[in-house]
Amino acid sequence: MVRRALQAADRDPRWLAVSLIAAVAATYLQPAPLPLWLLGALLLPCLWRWPGRIVLFVALAGAAWTSFGIQRQLDSRWPVARTGETVPMTGHVVGIVAHDPYRARFVLARDTPPYRLRLSWYDHGHDLLPGDCLSGAFKLDTPHGSANPGTFDYEGWLWRERIDASGYIRQAQPCDTPPRLTIDRLRALAMRRIDPFLEGSAMKGIVAALTLGIRDAISDEQWAVLRATGTSHLVAISGLHIGLVAGWLFALARWLALRFAPRSPVPWLAGGVGLAGALFYALLAGFALPTQRALVMVAAALFALVAMRHIAVSRILALAAIVVVLWAPVSVISPGFWLSFGAVAWLIYLGRVVTRRRVLGFIMLQLGLVAGLGPLSAWFFGQASLVAPLVNALLIPAAVLLVPVLLLATVVALLVPDVGGPALAAIATGLEWAWPGLAALASWPWASIHPGVHGAMALVLALVGVALLAMPRGLPGRWLAPVFLLPAVIGLRPAAHEIAPGGLRLAVLDVGQGLAVVVRTRRHTLVYDAGPAYRTGFNAGDAFVVPYLRHVGRTTVDELLISHSDNDHMGGAQAISEQLDVRRRSGADSDHPCRAGQHWQWDGVDFTMLYPSDDDIEPGMSNNARSCVLRIDAPGGRVLLPGDIEQAGEQVLVERDAAALAANVLVVAHHGSASSSSQPFVAAVAPDIALVSAGWHNRWGFPDEHVVARLRAADAAVVNTADSGAIELAIRPTPGPPEVSRWRQAAPRVWHTP
Repeated sequence: MVRRALQAADRDPRWLAVSLIAAVAATYLQPAPLPLWLLGALLLPCLWRWPGRIVLFVALAGAAWTSFGIQRQLDSRWPVARTGETVPMTGHVVGIVAHDPYRARFVLARDTPPYRLRLSWYDHGHDLLPGDCLSGAFKLDTPHGSANPGTFDYEGWLWRERIDASGYIRQAQPCDTPPRLTIDRLRALAMRRIDPFLEGSAMKGIVAALTLGIRDAISDEQWAVLRATGTSHLVAISGLHIGLVAGWLFALARWLALRFAPRSPVPWLAGGVGLAGALFYALLAGFALPTQRALVMVAAALFALVAMRHIAVSRILALAAIVVVLWAPVSVISPGFWLSFGAVAWLIYLGRVVTRRRVLGFIMLQLGLVAGLGPLSAWFFGQASLVAPLVNALLIPAAVLLVPVLLLATVVALLVPDVGGPALAAIATGLEWAWPGLAALASWPWASIHPGVHGAMALVLALVGVALLAMPRGLPGRWLAPVFLLPAVIGLRPAAHEIAPGGLRLAVLDVGQGLAVVVRTRRHTLVYDAGPAYRTGFNAGDAFVVPYLRHVGRTTVDELLISHSDNDHMGGAQAISEQLDVRRRSGADSDHPCRAGQHWQWDGVDFTMLYPSDDDIEPGMSNNARSCVLRIDAPGGRVLLPGDIEQAGEQVLVERDAAALAANVLVVAHHGSASSSSQPFVAAVAPDIALVSAGWHNRWGFPDEHVVARLRAADAAVVNTADSGAIELAIRPTPGPPEVSRWRQAAPRVWHTP
């Protein structure tokens, strides 16, 4: 029986797709590419005939192909040793140029390594178009980003975009060569042509996203509404949009063929027209990797529609997955890959078990689709929408009409502006009238939730639970569905992550050049500083602190303490207050300034403010000198948080009570600047562990080498977020050394910069 099963698997594209995807995913989860000689040696037994060899061959070949691509991409990266170097280079702009009031951001492609540079050009580049050639002096960095649990992996995104270096332009000028005519240049020119008709419309970004795949004009507020209502997929050119275009053209071509050429191969003719329309729309949207994946899936669906009597739809879907993975193995580490193929596979299954009644069946499909994709959405994005079934049940049918009409209006606006322009503006106005209803749903407190799917096992259990729920009545095992769903529904975490009374967990988050510390006791949460915010709109509170807190299951902040008012410590505070339940804010720019002697206790852990007192504050003092110095005492150890206190303040503390400064763990003052961490202060603290929060290759050279030497001379282990990512530390209720975890070591990825 086993032999027959293996022989059947060798001939079944579904098993081949599973083996290929699993092998590619496993390869990408390794900290380094797998040795090709080892994979080649393992492939040798596949030369002989035996059951299951094709499945194994596909898996090993996929792993080898992926490892080869990984090594090539690593070799083309800008070297770490040359990070921060300014070099002369020439290249062509590829992709759409993103503009904001301060800069232009774009990708520059070159013929030699590094092949693709992600660059910012401050106060310039407003007229830059795809295809333009630039030559100049570029300051380049190795692709790098902050690394924190539960947050967006920017380095992974750079890897998927094949970015070999990032940086900014010091000076540049156009080349003498003419610009290249590319699809993206035509898209950008098309956007410029229709822009006057959409000027002033709040729906400009939505229209541009649905027609040309340009999403930069969608505001942060609009994205928040789309995420909360589970409708982000409606403004991303995906299988839904390309499928709608293909479906309409297929139906139209079939009707025309049956009417005027009934003897022709009608299904194949209609399928060809539908595929041609899907290809045109994919090109219009930029033909990026997600669009290519959607096109392959639509092509598979069209083929299944034409030849459905001969080939099962699931087999066609498996073949599409194989094509996508072989074309771009990196797709497997993209959330869109799992959501796209997962949605289609789930719909195929649901189509067999839900009622055949049209209205009720459609509603059940929507509910089933949202439930099925809920665990994946929670895993990848930490968010799931409760109103998504209702909203999508209304908007997806609307999109069936809206997308083709919008595309037609766009094409007419490009060819005959006097006719298509007003039509496009009218559609944008209609969307403006409808938008407040969507925003009202998004503002409902329970519109979206942040369930805790912690660990791959919880994800698998949740998916099994959803599958059991969708089984027909009467089948054994359906009653187990709630049991499998329970870990995700209640955010269950491994017992090792529980905090006992008297214990605490401290995380120094990797926020770049800034500071954000999260301290958790059994039932309380303290956020000490909130990281930086920038004029471009990015802030660490929204990007790192809030997602991390949700990841660890804390949506209430009992105390948001800002040590001082410098941007790199306070910039993210507003985002934290807006998105989480902050019960008390203290420190800088609050109604509760910190003063020496303040004390409170949470769950057997004492918190004491050591500095500043009223006498310590003098007119003209710097913000750094006013920093709140907090000591945390637990039965198992002591932590000192000095903010950006400088040597004068350190001297005051040492002279006032040096013994009060002693701590097992020190979060190093001012990111390791030479203006802090004086010898007497370090000697008084005498830390076993010194945690530094500093930006990777920051321009100030933090931490200062003399400070590091001083700490190491005091027998302190120095750990830096710039190299380690987020640093998590656990202090048990009983005496003993703290447990330290470095995120880049705990979750190593091949794309992480060392």
